[in-house]
Amino acid sequence: MKDKPLISAIVSTYNSEKFIRGKLEDLIAQTIFHKMEIIIINSGSQQNEDKIIKEYLHKYSNIKFIKTEERETIYKAWNRGIKISEGKYITNANTDDRLRNDAYEILSDYLEKNEDIALVYANQYITIVENQNFCEAIKNQSKICWFPNFDYIYLLERSIIGSQPMWRASLHFEDNIFFNEKYEICGDHELQLNISQYYNIKHLNLVLGTFYKSPQRTNKCEQNIELFKNEVLEITSYYTNIYLYRISLSQIKLLEKKFNKYIFYPIFFLKFLKKIEKLTYDNIYPKNFFHSIEFIYYFLICINLKFSNYKKVKKLCKRYLSYRFSKRIAEIFIKINDKYEK
Repeated sequence: MKDKPLISAIVSTYNSEKFIRGKLEDLIAQTIFHKMEIIIINSGSQQNEDKIIKEYLHKYSNIKFIKTEERETIYKAWNRGIKISEGKYITNANTDDRLRNDAYEILSDYLEKNEDIALVYANQYITIVENQNFCEAIKNQSKICWFPNFDYIYLLERSIIGSQPMWRASLHFEDNIFFNEKYEICGDHELQLNISQYYNIKHLNLVLGTFYKSPQRTNKCEQNIELFKNEVLEITSYYTNIYLYRISLSQIKLLEKKFNKYIFYPIFFLKFLKKIEKLTYDNIYPKNFFHSIEFIYYFLICINLKFSNYKKVKKLCKRYLSYRFSKRIAEIFIKINDKYEK
């Protein structure tokens, strides 16, 4: 009987002909490739990836290939791949990202040795060079994105996990947690929030891959900034409220105390601190004062809504909206203003 793979790497390709060969070579070079399966989903691509993919299908028995005639979201494609996967662990393998050759060995080994961890992630080089592999990124002294250690409150504001995590297949087949296919850009963020409601997530402070940031802004989140922002707000608002109704009163009070210390300062002063932070810390994820001003106010507004403290909610809304517009805070203010006036 054929042994089941340890890892299933899901590759969704759409108009990625210039990346697909480099992606497959990168996966084949993994030290643990003999314990992997690669599942490729061609999601209605208009380019000629198939010709390249078929070369590898003839060479390797642990590569599977699915083709759909219609274009579908990346999360629908990933779900399609996951449903036919056999690995104990699953990872998404984006066509334009690359890995350290032992990345999957390190990530899977950590999951093997730590049964309480459901998902693990590491740091990445940021490269603007197409098909630049991991070793080339080191030689070119590419910028490193140092992700923060996992914190659920951090994740409530924005994704902190990057594009190369690895997680347990049991999350899908036992817990029925899949990517939400209604999202086009932030479905991975939603999945991570969903998982971390129930299970632990771990950050490894190692650099194990590269993330390609296109100078032409072809990355999905940069093609439609408005959609990206709307998805982030919808997802984080939903999970913030779930979180506040799930945790204990004492935990809420501690969080309220933590965030309250910021609102004693004028907003212009907090804005000044954020500018100083950007000048002194050259990374996407600062070590200190992580949260945005908008999130600080929104989180406190949600806490006060939970306890029906409408007067405080109204005050916080007015104060933030006098500084800058926030769709979700404005919507709360309109509802609460009507209720409070009555």
